[in-house]
Amino acid sequence: MISGERQHPGRRGRVRARGLVAAAAGLSAVLALTGTATAEAAPVPAGGFAAQAEALGLTAAEAHTLQDRADAYLAEVGGTQVAANRIRLGAGAVLTLALPTTAGARQGVSPGAAAYTCGYGHFCAYSDPYRSGDVIDMYACASYKIPWFGDGSWENNQTRGTRAQFRDNQFIVRWTDRGAYDNDDVADWSWVHYVTNC
Repeated sequence: MISGERQHPGRRGRVRARGLVAAAAGLSAVLALTGTATAEAAPVPAGGFAAQAEALGLTAAEAHTLQDRADAYLAEVGGTQVAANRIRLGAGAVLTLALPTTAGARQGVSPGAAAYTCGYGHFCAYSDPYRSGDVIDMYACASYKIPWFGDGSWENNQTRGTRAQFRDNQFIVRWTDRGAYDNDDVADWSWVHYVTNC
């Protein structure tokens, strides 16, 4: 939405979950948890996303909560769900939802593990400070809606000198970063409604 107030589900009007870490998993559909997303959609296994969540070690309640979060994102930013914790946003970005801490612990991932690595040539917007929580990995030049409100973080790991523009709800550029490489470990998403990554 270009004008007016945006709606934010969840506490403080924010789609996010505290206390989340990514879990390294052998399931190819969610390899983006520990690496860089690609434009390719992973095939949905027999049993669908529930089967993926089970393979990741999530309980039924955790899987339900994860799907509720994915549904909230789909309603806010659109896209296509391509895995239990991934939504493809057009042809140029992937939103990866962090897994519950308990799922990561069951798979031997420590709570301090990095949630997501922003690959070279990418701009990543994170729901939580210090590059944690859910992440929108932008790898094609475009403008992307930011669904978060409050403190998060971002990393501009695009080709050297590429500058990202931060836009308000009227799609007006209110700030531009210094150019890649650049990052902000505690960034206020309250006024940012869109990022144009290049």
